[in-house]
Amino acid sequence: MRIVLIENSKKIYDGYSRNSSELRGAELAIINYSEELVKKENQVTVLNNCKREILINGVYYKNINNIKSKLSCDVAIANSDANYFKYVESKKNFLLSHSIQNFEKFVRNRQFVAFLKYKPTVLCFSNYQYNKRNFITSLFGKKIIIPSIDNDFYSFKLQSKINQNAIFYSRFDRNGKYVIDIWKKIFPQLNNRPELYINSEFSKETDLKKYNIKKKIYMDKNKLIEFLSNFRILIIPGHKGEVFCNVAEEAKALCIPIVTLGIGALKERVINNYNGYVCNSFSDFEEKILTLMNNDETYMKFKKNLINDRGLRKWEDTVNKLIDLFN
Repeated sequence: MRIVLIENSKKIYDGYSRNSSELRGAELAIINYSEELVKKENQVTVLNNCKREILINGVYYKNINNIKSKLSCDVAIANSDANYFKYVESKKNFLLSHSIQNFEKFVRNRQFVAFLKYKPTVLCFSNYQYNKRNFITSLFGKKIIIPSIDNDFYSFKLQSKINQNAIFYSRFDRNGKYVIDIWKKIFPQLNNRPELYINSEFSKETDLKKYNIKKKIYMDKNKLIEFLSNFRILIIPGHKGEVFCNVAEEAKALCIPIVTLGIGALKERVINNYNGYVCNSFSDFEEKILTLMNNDETYMKFKKNLINDRGLRKWEDTVNKLIDLFN
């Protein structure tokens, strides 16, 4: 099949950018979808803001601003915006949806007319997102496709040690302030004065040193994997805008147990009392953080479960299911 993936963010990247600290889940997904589709003997082109037209790992990258005529293809996959289908002449259209899009936002982002014109099937990343995406914002159908993360997270060699520190590294506006407040509250009860690392957007917070709270800086993927592998737990309440949560998948791949309130899609990323805790209240959230931070036996039990499950779903599996949707 001839397949075109279309992405028009401001980020300049191609298949050689996989390790860049500038890329996030959406851009990395485009790289992974395209390369896995090539392995299935498809002819794949990516239209994005790449610097130059180039062939990388069997994928043709073309700058979207240089397209003079529509590309003909069997399947087009657009990232977030149905208006991108204007660049192709395709038999089937699929839209990767990275948000909960209500009708007001749907109209404001000029999606309604584009949907009527190009009739895309919406690809949702969780049951939560699927259920939240209403009929109007998925006029021509919706399907669930569970993404994966880079295989480097699974192939990284883990050290056999008991880690001590905790991390929250989702976007800070996704309940990062709440995590800091909880940490300050429970800090006197934590053994060994552990550290909590938080994404670097919280410059207005005070008293950080007193509670061993430190800033996590952005880094390229290889450094990130090594950095994350040293943490004991991921603390992540969740957020109503969280439709998948790459952060949770990366933590699981590095065998880091998770404590969450299960908000948004987080309840689908964690199996309660197996690889972490899905808490049912704020007090339960505090208690379970303390349990995993202070109890080595529970921590090692969850870590062993994560080791046993490591690599059960990779991009190859995701793309196999995606191809099933094409037929």
